[in-house]
Amino acid sequence: MAPETHPMTEEQLVHEVEAIYAGLVIVEIGCIRTVKKLYNEPEELTVLQWQDLTAEHRVLLHQHFDFFLASSHPVANKSLKTLANTYSMPTRLWRHGIHSFLELLRKKLPSSLGHMHEFINIAYKNITSLLESVPDYKETWIECLGDLARYRMAIEEKDMGQRELYTRIARYWYTKAADLNPDVGRVQHHLAVLARPNLLQQLFYYTKALTSVQPFTEARKSILLLFGPLLDPAKAATKYSEHYPRALTVFVEAHGVLFTRNDAFTFLRLAEKFLSELDKHARLVGPLFREQGVYITASNYAAIFDYGHDDAKIPSMFNQDGLIQTGTFEILEQACKYRQNPACVQVGIEHRVDGISSSEQVASMASHFAFATLNVLLDRSEDRNILPSVHVSLAFLWCMAMVPESMTRIQADVPWERLATYLNTLINPDTDMAGIENGEFPAQESGLRQLPEDFLIHGLSWSRMYYPLDFFSDMAEDDERSIELPSVMVPRTKRCLWLASKIAKFNCWLVYNAKDCRFCATKFAHDLATLSQKYQIIRRTDSIISSSI
Repeated sequence: MAPETHPMTEEQLVHEVEAIYAGLVIVEIGCIRTVKKLYNEPEELTVLQWQDLTAEHRVLLHQHFDFFLASSHPVANKSLKTLANTYSMPTRLWRHGIHSFLELLRKKLPSSLGHMHEFINIAYKNITSLLESVPDYKETWIECLGDLARYRMAIEEKDMGQRELYTRIARYWYTKAADLNPDVGRVQHHLAVLARPNLLQQLFYYTKALTSVQPFTEARKSILLLFGPLLDPAKAATKYSEHYPRALTVFVEAHGVLFTRNDAFTFLRLAEKFLSELDKHARLVGPLFREQGVYITASNYAAIFDYGHDDAKIPSMFNQDGLIQTGTFEILEQACKYRQNPACVQVGIEHRVDGISSSEQVASMASHFAFATLNVLLDRSEDRNILPSVHVSLAFLWCMAMVPESMTRIQADVPWERLATYLNTLINPDTDMAGIENGEFPAQESGLRQLPEDFLIHGLSWSRMYYPLDFFSDMAEDDERSIELPSVMVPRTKRCLWLASKIAKFNCWLVYNAKDCRFCATKFAHDLATLSQKYQIIRRTDSIISSSI
């Protein structure tokens, strides 16, 4: 006969958790003291010392696991279930149970390499078990798993296959973390680090980290590691690699000058160089430009936000609590009233001729550059590989239009007439423009709801004005998102036309003629173009115009 068992009472569980926590604290204090003592000692540790340290931290991880399991037991009361938060247990697990020991191991490399491999495996298994058993903290566990994979990637210097494997694993976990917390810039910063050596992808993720709903300001330091070699005169001879497109290197370098508020003349030279090479680059890379174009476009719009700098004007316009709490209809109603008698101005446009030493000047110059870039892309009207970047631009303009004070800082730079001409190429005889114009946010009738570029701009401070609340509730796995079937062209085109029709409803910059099924720029847009011409300091060369498709 099996022995008789009795379910655990609440009182017994409380005593159990108290006992586990008391033991955990003792081990934790020991780990903190030992690591702190050894961190600054120059002597190499013996194998026995490493084994003892690893065992001590393994015990601490097991204590944490037991604590989380017991405090989330089905019979636990509310007070017990909130104990992990009260005592900051997830943070303490990472900081004292894993991170500090990993930093000690890293400092003692290469002699500690084998021990570091061993401990990363121990920690990874522990966190994986917590992810399965204590899902209430899955956001923390997922980010921890990404961090552990990144540590493993960073110490793999010989086997490039293994390094790439752990890079993919880290990216997998960080992408999951970004899906759960799209507004958190810190996770975008992690993805930027993993993007090395891809300069453009690094720029995109660093700038996204700085202009997310919850910006990660530490990225201001990290991004300088990207810009440093490109801006260093001593490394001028080696910054252009035959293995990386020159146009993209020039683009990232131009952003480096703008970000550091360096020399305006240098920025203009680089901007003009990039614009002169952009058409040829887009033609050469073909389908790769679908993703590259989004990186370029989104990075340019991050520059208009002055990369989230403290004294930037536009980010604060999108961070108003009242704006986010207000319904879309009310926002549109207010924006339409604002546009009833629009003034032909662009706030700050005159500042760009004075340099790039202030936030106002950076934003104005960035607007000039961003829409000069869009202008070049719109010339490629037969190239559907530019459509993702045009989609992002239309989404950006729609969101800016809903925040009138922000739109007044870019509206003269936007090539409205060229945009209208391009939009008309997207309209076919069988296009249901009446349904698009009067319908809600276009949802795909079958397959995935999201387009690849939706995931890239999700979480930016301006893009939350664009998407319906439940739009990202059902998402594809990371490795499926970049797979683009020809059928994606239809919903992407529909989105572009829907956004354009929404912008046209302001009757301000664009109008849509339902009878002719055509968009056209307004007289106000032409007046803005005349204003913009007075401040055109980035010049397009003849080669740009002549090489368009």
